[in-house]
Amino acid sequence: MSRDLKLFVVDTGPLITLAVAQSLDYLLYADADLVIPDAVLYEATHDAARLGAQDIIAWVKTHRSRIEVAATKTYEIFDAARMTMPNLREPDLGERAAVEVIEEPDRLQGAERGLLLCEETAVLKRVVVRDRERIVEISTLDYLRILEAEQRIQSAEQVFELAAHAGRLASRAERMRRQDDATRPAVQSLVRRRES
Repeated sequence: MSRDLKLFVVDTGPLITLAVAQSLDYLLYADADLVIPDAVLYEATHDAARLGAQDIIAWVKTHRSRIEVAATKTYEIFDAARMTMPNLREPDLGERAAVEVIEEPDRLQGAERGLLLCEETAVLKRVVVRDRERIVEISTLDYLRILEAEQRIQSAEQVFELAAHAGRLASRAERMRRQDDATRPAVQSLVRRRES
């Protein structure tokens, strides 16, 4: 992996929404390194009966070479504690792991930019990013609309309809509207298909 863009999935929402809509591959449509913190993946999949969990597990296994499951101390400590307390639960585990990954000093190198894909805002409130101008927060809906505008997918709305039909009432939050007029086209260009 070594592209100009890193796509960080910083909460379980996008994974679950795309999984139940059979659209997880859309995360691979951007010319970006895909990064999922280990605890976020754990929260989305630890309960095998949870909506979308089996699809997420299978998808990560299939695309392991294209997905970085970022190891964190947060999850390592939690996992070690589960050895003595198997029923241990930490409600903000994924959030803390996501913050740890985003704040790694060498996570963005050179001219790399980061897109933080999330449906919840709690993660973003805790992030103290050193290079804030290189990080843009987007929602699942924003990401799908960018892919639609770039003619990478047919319809963002269809994904939400499929998710709803499967029982997932996904967040329809929009974060791109809050970005300035220069940021929106810049993000769209980062997702644009590169001609080979």
